[in-house]
Amino acid sequence: PASSRDATSHVSYEELPDEKLLTQIARRDRAALEALYDRYGRRVFALAARMLNDREASEEVTQDVFLSVWRRIASYKPGRGKFTTWLFSIAHNRTIDELRRRMRNRNRNASNIDDHLNIAEDLPLPADQVVAESEYQIVREALKGLPPEQRQVVEMSYFGGFTQVEIAAKTEQPLGTVKTRMRLALK
Repeated sequence: PASSRDATSHVSYEELPDEKLLTQIARRDRAALEALYDRYGRRVFALAARMLNDREASEEVTQDVFLSVWRRIASYKPGRGKFTTWLFSIAHNRTIDELRRRMRNRNRNASNIDDHLNIAEDLPLPADQVVAESEYQIVREALKGLPPEQRQVVEMSYFGGFTQVEIAAKTEQPLGTVKTRMRLALK
């Protein structure tokens, strides 16, 4: 009789729904993580590249995001929202962390202003840029359908890199209002 390991070796991971992949990842199945990476890696990279404008840093963020999925899979609760929302929240938060790290480093190294005037030349590959632009347009179209106050908090958070506390301060709105607008917009 074949072992259960042999039975899963014939599974076509590419065709499995996200939920099945997540179950396999929770069982420490690396092939399932690879399939999930193949499915969402480009989109996570595109999000990071849009915010960071740095290919190398975006690749690092993408790796960190999927490592977080591997390590924190037990923290995903299907009843609380879609997997992609959880995944892109991790990606967004990790990208914001990278932006903050850069700001701290910039402030520490402020003596060499020439470094801050040079934009990173390591741009995404053309194919990745096309994917990023296509997804960016889809997101922009979806944003147009939101009420202005919801659109504002999403844009400030996802495209501006601001935390909800910072958004509340900048818009002079209560933090609870900002959180509610963000939750409604993401729904």
